[in-house]
Amino acid sequence: MLTLDEAVRTRHSVRNFTQKQVDGSVLRKIIDAGRLAPSAKNRQPWRFLIATEEQRKVTADILEAQAAKERDAGSTVGATARIVRDAPVLVAVFMPEGSMAQESDWISLGACLENMCLKATDLGLGSLIVCDSQPCKEELRTLFGRREAPSSFFLVGYEGKPCPRASKLPLEAVAEGIPAPDEEERAQDDLPEADITDQPFLFISYSHRDADIVIADIVELKKHGVRLWYDRSILYGKKWDKEVLDVMRKGNCAGVLVYISENSARSEAVAAEMEFAAERFADADDRVIGVHIGGRPLCSYFEANKRNDESFRKVFTEKSKFLSRSRTAYITDAVPELAKEAVRLGAAAESGVYDEFRYVRIPGGVSVTAYYGSSVCVVLPARIAGLPVLSLGKNMFRANERVQEVTVPDGVLRIEDGAFAGMTSLRHIVLPDSITFLGVAAFRGCTSLEQIRLPQGLTKLEEALFRECTSLRECDVPPDVKEFGEAVFRGCTCLQSVDMPSVLRMTEGAFYGCAALQRLNVSPLLEGAEENSFLTCPLLDAVVSGMHFCKGKKGRVVKL
Repeated sequence: MLTLDEAVRTRHSVRNFTQKQVDGSVLRKIIDAGRLAPSAKNRQPWRFLIATEEQRKVTADILEAQAAKERDAGSTVGATARIVRDAPVLVAVFMPEGSMAQESDWISLGACLENMCLKATDLGLGSLIVCDSQPCKEELRTLFGRREAPSSFFLVGYEGKPCPRASKLPLEAVAEGIPAPDEEERAQDDLPEADITDQPFLFISYSHRDADIVIADIVELKKHGVRLWYDRSILYGKKWDKEVLDVMRKGNCAGVLVYISENSARSEAVAAEMEFAAERFADADDRVIGVHIGGRPLCSYFEANKRNDESFRKVFTEKSKFLSRSRTAYITDAVPELAKEAVRLGAAAESGVYDEFRYVRIPGGVSVTAYYGSSVCVVLPARIAGLPVLSLGKNMFRANERVQEVTVPDGVLRIEDGAFAGMTSLRHIVLPDSITFLGVAAFRGCTSLEQIRLPQGLTKLEEALFRECTSLRECDVPPDVKEFGEAVFRGCTCLQSVDMPSVLRMTEGAFYGCAALQRLNVSPLLEGAEENSFLTCPLLDAVVSGMHFCKGKKGRVVKL
């Protein structure tokens, strides 16, 4: 169970659901959390209806029809329709007739829905509050057979591939008159502190009018382990002070990120920083990286005024790097390339935490070494700090009893020893064919895993790979696997069928204790399969894919 603070910080709007069904008891707990919310005069202005599958599909149809009517580039109804169609559960939320006239009831309903979102997060599910249904009141009223139309919808299910999360403005940017934070609060600030360190860092130059965009990138870059310095006071519109240039004078200032926009092109502060950057990096102008905030041609920004024009032209040459960035704050599309540049300039940490993953840089990429999140469906990142994720470290998920699904991205080459061992709730895992090594006991004790597709690039199944996976029923061994380690399937009591036609060598005890094993497809050239290797497999036929047990030849399995 999450603490309140963990639930508040983890909870986010989910727009990509898996098709995994939500247990009825879990759904009851989520709706009950909404029922217990406070309300004005205790009117409790909410009623819930769990939509049938047909009602959910028709709701999506109604929203799609509304989107076609609006034909507005800024409309979100069409996107909402697609989310509703894919969500496993839709809860229609009604306000009793007469309640909608009272503004306090809307506030109460908001508290109710947020309770439900937090409870869903606590239970490892994702949720989304949908309000795009307002233009479709009559159609929805008819669909649900009620006097009143739904005031909103609540979607809930297991999250699929995570979408970029919107960064939040710092507390000081949205609240006035609050006391200064103490050390503990500062450590939990949504905006990370600027790096004051002896290690290489990047200086960020920008206009405070672009604060929401810069904040979003700062938060994401820090997750990638990038060391950054920025004047936090600029975020709140305070007067720029030339003393910040002292930071750029530091020997470990590895480069400058300057956010180029109409605002920064008119900023005296940014102009001064560009003049100094031109001097500081006169012989290394590839250390000044321009982040072009989209909306206007890049060249037009340098004509804002004479001084700024000259300042920008001093620092930006043909060797300078320019990266494009969306004008939408939460779309941090420039971050992967910025993180890669930070690695090039030495301003990225050798190890750190990205989102809910701990990582360490290795030759050519990154190794993910631990997972600290609370999700039941985990999608590993394909890149961290601008580098490809190449491996999952030893014991990465070991003994995690919460995670049920894991997706490993294409490009991962190695999964080290015990990476998934002891994950008793793991039911489904996606492994890319890029993987060439699965370590010793990588899945040992995954007692809920029923089937698995192994990467086609494997050449050996290491020792105890699936030992004591008591729910595993079948496994097809990739065609390039020639060798089994010791006790690969030992104790897999539900294992019924294994295809391993290319395996040439296996050790004794590979199938020890596989009491349900009925069929093996093996190679006539197989070595090391002694008769007593199968003594604990009472259901296995004596003749198996052209092989039989011949006691006269030292108990070997030989061709008929």
